[in-house]
Amino acid sequence: MDFSCSIGEYDFASVISVISNQVYRSTREWAAIDVYALAMAMLVGMCSGCGHSNSAAPIDPNDSAAMRTAMDAVETSLRSARFDEALRIAVRLTEVAPKNGDAFELLGRAEIAAGLAATNPARQKAMRVAAAAAYSRAVELSPPSAGLLNAAGVAAQSSGDPAAAVGFFARAAKLDPSNPQHPLFAGLAMLQTGHIEEARISLEIARTLDPKSPWPVSALSGIALTSGDAQTALALAREARMLDPRNDELRVPEAKALRKLGRHQEVLTLLLALPQQARMTEAITWEISSAHESLGDRPAAAQVWAKWAEISGTPEAAADAVRRWTEAGDPIQAATWRQVARQRGWRGD
Repeated sequence: MDFSCSIGEYDFASVISVISNQVYRSTREWAAIDVYALAMAMLVGMCSGCGHSNSAAPIDPNDSAAMRTAMDAVETSLRSARFDEALRIAVRLTEVAPKNGDAFELLGRAEIAAGLAATNPARQKAMRVAAAAAYSRAVELSPPSAGLLNAAGVAAQSSGDPAAAVGFFARAAKLDPSNPQHPLFAGLAMLQTGHIEEARISLEIARTLDPKSPWPVSALSGIALTSGDAQTALALAREARMLDPRNDELRVPEAKALRKLGRHQEVLTLLLALPQQARMTEAITWEISSAHESLGDRPAAAQVWAKWAEISGTPEAAADAVRRWTEAGDPIQAATWRQVARQRGWRGD
C-alpha cells in the first residue's frame, strides 16, 4: 500500500488550529496538544455517496483478490462514514491475516473514525489507544515508510503517548529528511514530554526546511513565552502572522505574548478586529475574556466567556462561566450557569 497516498498530506492549518483551540491558563503557557481531530482529518478522509459493502462476506487470506476486496470495503465504509462497519471488517482482516501490515493500518484508521463518532468519553479514549496499537503493529509488519511512521506518531500522540510519537516522527524524518512535517510534529510532541530544548531544535529544522510556513515559527513563539522571553515570543508570533495574514488562529500566540507583557488593550484591539464568528474559538475567547479581566472589566469578561460556554456545550466551560459571573458580582447569572454546568455533568461546588 502507498501510505503517502492513503494517509494524504498533512494540513498545517489543521495543526495550528488544534494547538490554538486549547485553554491557555496563566499557569500553563503551552497547553497539551490534542491531535485527535487532526488525525481524523489526515487518516480517515470522509466523504459521502459511496455504495454499501458486504461486511459479512468470508475473507480468504490466501486469496489476494479477496483480501483486496475486503480492504476496499473498509475504505468505502470509511469514506461513507459507516465507521462501525469499517471497524468490523478491519478487525476481521487482522484476524485472518495477522501478519499483514496494510490490514493493521486500515484497522487503525477505522478505530480513529469509530472513536470520533463515539459520544462516550471512555469509548473515545479506548479507540484512540487501540488505534495507536494498530498503527504500531502496522509499522512492525510493513516496509519502512515515512508516511506510515508519521501516521503512527499522530495516533500515538492522540492516545496520550507523546514519547512514542516522538520516536515515530524521528524515524520518519530519517526516511524523509527534506519533509518539514516530520520535525514539526516531532517538536510539538517533544513539548508535551517537557523536552523544550530538543523541541526548539526540531522546530528550527522545520523552519529551515520550509521558511514560508508560519507553524514552526508560531510554535517557537510558544517556547520563548514559556522560557520567560515575552518580547522574543511577540516578535516570533508577529513573524508567523505575517507569513499567513489570513489565518485568524495565528493571532492567538501574539495575544498571549501581549498579555504576558501586560498590554491588555492591545490584545483586545488585535482580537476584536476579527468578525464575531471568527472569535468563537476557545483560545481566542479565553484571551479576550482574560484581557477584560486584567483591565478590571469583569462583567465584560464573563459575558464574552458565557457566549463561548453556550457554543461549546462542555461542563468545564459552564463551570468557568460560574466563576467569572461570581467574580463579576452577578449571583443570578452565576446560579444560572451553575445549573447549566451540573446539567452537563459538572460535579464541582
